[in-house]
Amino acid sequence: MAFALVLAIVIGYVVSGNQERDPEQFHSAYRLALKIVFAYVLLMLIPQVRAYADLVIRTARDSRSLSARQRKLSAADLESSFAQANRLPPNADLRCKPVDHDWDYVCGYMPTPLQSKTRLEFGVSVDEKRWVDVSRMVPAGTIIPPPRPR
Repeated sequence: MAFALVLAIVIGYVVSGNQERDPEQFHSAYRLALKIVFAYVLLMLIPQVRAYADLVIRTARDSRSLSARQRKLSAADLESSFAQANRLPPNADLRCKPVDHDWDYVCGYMPTPLQSKTRLEFGVSVDEKRWVDVSRMVPAGTIIPPPRPR
């Protein structure tokens, strides 16, 4: 930054001395000084423009993911749809929570609460009104297989 300022002062000094001698050379040096100052200003603006563009892109991405999440079936509605479909025993203690990767929700339940304390988990993909895809059941804490490609 200091270099550009010194360069502008030197060019201004040279230009002011040459103004009386040769007007064409003065205009040429003046244009060169303006180009250097303009290039310097543009270079100083690049980080701010990048930061602004990143902010706009990040905000748009967050807004899209938020609106996509808002249009999906809620965890409570998902749990009640499994109960209505009789997919699990009534005392299974089904709990579903939203996740950000692979599946929309991970649901856990106790298949035999009176005999075993082992919880099973499975991933669920949903749309606005129903569940679309369900993974196979795995013991809680293990990796849930990713969704099948469509």
